[in-house]
Amino acid sequence: MAVKKNLLANYIGQFYLLVIAIIMVPFYLKYIGAEAYGLVGFFALIQSWIMLLDMGLSPTLLREVAKLKINQTPRKLETFKYLFHSIEFIFIFIALFIIFFIVTFSSWISLNWLKVETLNIDDVSYSISLIGIMVGLRFITSLYKSGISGAEKQVWLNKMSMIIATFRYIGVLFVLHFFSSEFKHFFEYQLLIAIIELSIFAITFYKILNIGTFKLYFSRKSIAPIFSFSAGIAYSGMVWIFITQLDKLLLSGVLPLKEYGYFSLLGMIANALIQISAPISKAILPRMTALLSEDKEKEMLTIYRKATQIFAIIIFSVSGIIALYSYQLLYAWSGDINAAQWGKDILVYYTLGNVLISFAGFAFYLQYVHGNLTMHTKAYTFILFVFSPILAWSVYAYGAIGASIVWFIFALLFFLLWVPVVHHFFAPKLYRNWMLKDILPTFISTSSYLLITHLFIDIQNILDRSMIFLVLLLLGIGLFIVNSLISSIGRSFLFNLKERF
Repeated sequence: MAVKKNLLANYIGQFYLLVIAIIMVPFYLKYIGAEAYGLVGFFALIQSWIMLLDMGLSPTLLREVAKLKINQTPRKLETFKYLFHSIEFIFIFIALFIIFFIVTFSSWISLNWLKVETLNIDDVSYSISLIGIMVGLRFITSLYKSGISGAEKQVWLNKMSMIIATFRYIGVLFVLHFFSSEFKHFFEYQLLIAIIELSIFAITFYKILNIGTFKLYFSRKSIAPIFSFSAGIAYSGMVWIFITQLDKLLLSGVLPLKEYGYFSLLGMIANALIQISAPISKAILPRMTALLSEDKEKEMLTIYRKATQIFAIIIFSVSGIIALYSYQLLYAWSGDINAAQWGKDILVYYTLGNVLISFAGFAFYLQYVHGNLTMHTKAYTFILFVFSPILAWSVYAYGAIGASIVWFIFALLFFLLWVPVVHHFFAPKLYRNWMLKDILPTFISTSSYLLITHLFIDIQNILDRSMIFLVLLLLGIGLFIVNSLISSIGRSFLFNLKERF
């Protein structure tokens, strides 16, 4: 029951965060312009790269909290406190380094890295300094949020995240509309929200886990027992962030800031697909870890397969519409024909690649709950040295479209070649049923639905943006219903829903 509640809360929260972020983009473009919005995309990029410094400690804390909740004793709680304060100390130290580094080099970034065309350089440099402070604060916040998630307080976590997101995305419009539309004030407001967010989640985490008072404390002895697992998480996480964000980093220095603003628009849509898996991982990883620690592997794999089916229903329903109607979606969303024309093909390749990568993420879940990331580490080392140079070459040779094609090819090979290997070692005999029964039926229903609707419903000549949105929404809902009927867990859910009413 807890898993179902947390999964539902995670999806509601994630859906709200994605939708509100997407809806607000046209308003941001209206007030601060495409070039200044490129700075918002740069902020998202920096925040992603900063997670390289997490060193696997956030997911490790989540796992330790989940284990503590199974059988909490005063002695175990005391041991956990020493561990947590040591991790907290590391995060605060890194956050201060982040802030110092970005603020110090803000002028150099604005003058020598970003391709600024019309914006005031001093304002750009000032905004980058604010971005540095925000990134540092949100880095610390991620630790507390991870701990709250591990305690399976995800319903509260999502409620609070939605409230904060409302102030972050909608509240700033009042500043831009009634006070000033200068982009530097946009980032000043976001800094205020980051401070409030950190305070709320820190206080809540201390209260939920009964940590006591804040202490600047570090113990190498406390960190030692989790070092091996954390190091595996850290290494694979750093490699993963490097290869998924390398194209964005290089393109930020290659594309004019206005075009990078366009790239940020389609990147938000494509990355939303990967975020669809986040609610599932947050809900199932603590429970799967707990079940495996109690030697209930069969029950753990049941949750794994059900989660796959739920994910397939959702991601195929969303990605199918995005890939087939990329131009219409970009135009209806941004209102900018140039942005839609520039990004339509790029969006298709990133969308398909991200769907494959998201399914491949399930192989990581199996390794995570077993506490064994050796294979994961070796695979990512291979990817680092083989894929990264190819991706870098594609950026400089062919720009954004080259990067998107290379990303799709990599994702396809990773899904087809690596995922079955992981299943063979951690869940023997599961892969065939996982593919044929949990994923393939929904893929076939999605492809059939899109082919039929594309033949009989023509939206190519619709010019009204609101009408395009309405048609795409209805098509997406229809596809979601079809996929739900095809999937066994979807049919079960609809049947139970019918019984209740």
